[in-house]
Amino acid sequence: MGLKLRIKNAYPSFTSSEKAIADYFLKNAKEIQNCSTQELGEKIGTSAATIVRFSRTLGYSGFPALKMDLMVGFKSDVPDLTSDLKQGESIEALVQTTYQHRLKNLENTREMIDDDAIEEAVKDILQCRVVYLAGVAGSGVVCDDFHQKLNRIGITAFFNKDIHVQVASLAGIKKEDVLIAVSYNGETKSVLECARIAKERNAKVIGISKLGKTSLSKIANMMFYLPVQENSIRAGAVASRDSSLFITDLIYLSLFSRNLNHSKEILAETKAWTSKI
Repeated sequence: MGLKLRIKNAYPSFTSSEKAIADYFLKNAKEIQNCSTQELGEKIGTSAATIVRFSRTLGYSGFPALKMDLMVGFKSDVPDLTSDLKQGESIEALVQTTYQHRLKNLENTREMIDDDAIEEAVKDILQCRVVYLAGVAGSGVVCDDFHQKLNRIGITAFFNKDIHVQVASLAGIKKEDVLIAVSYNGETKSVLECARIAKERNAKVIGISKLGKTSLSKIANMMFYLPVQENSIRAGAVASRDSSLFITDLIYLSLFSRNLNHSKEILAETKAWTSKI
């Protein structure tokens, strides 16, 4: 996902000063490539530190990563899954529309992935005592899937679809634990409560939400960002679920590969157990 689309996605959550920076970036892309944060700050009337924070708000590791994105140009928006549908659409057309939408959505998600963040998340999970997960509805589906995968490779994880149980389970969370909080809009009340409790107990909080300044991003120690989607006839929910699954699958496969032979053995063992039921 290019800079133009990231700014468009996050723009509603910007402060007035951040909108001024965003407007300048959009109008002066070529100039930005040759400027330092200090020079840009002077041109826009802000500080170098604010430019760095703005870059991170957009999901970049810093200003250099933002400039690298500028070099590859601006990319197109994610197509809306439902806006172009016609009455009585053929199955063939539906297959093509759905495929194109999901492919573009995953491409944008892939381009927002920070390799260092994946590495850090894997390290935290491998060192922790228990992984707790918080999410509801579509995000709950993501949590349930990740919860089962983690347990299948010997990593202790806890998730319950009931939001009250999710919150109550954190009575035992410790600083050696990790909470993975999934909320597309970053404002789900029960997920934020779980994140708040985990943070108070000094546990590591890993958040997954849409790009921008959300309440979850203010609590989490680390964030993975999702492309912003049109909220038409649940199209956004479908896309955000796919994006979230993409991120959790990347973490899972990274965990799996760290001790490949052992992971394969334990997976085969648990499969043998369940086949007897």
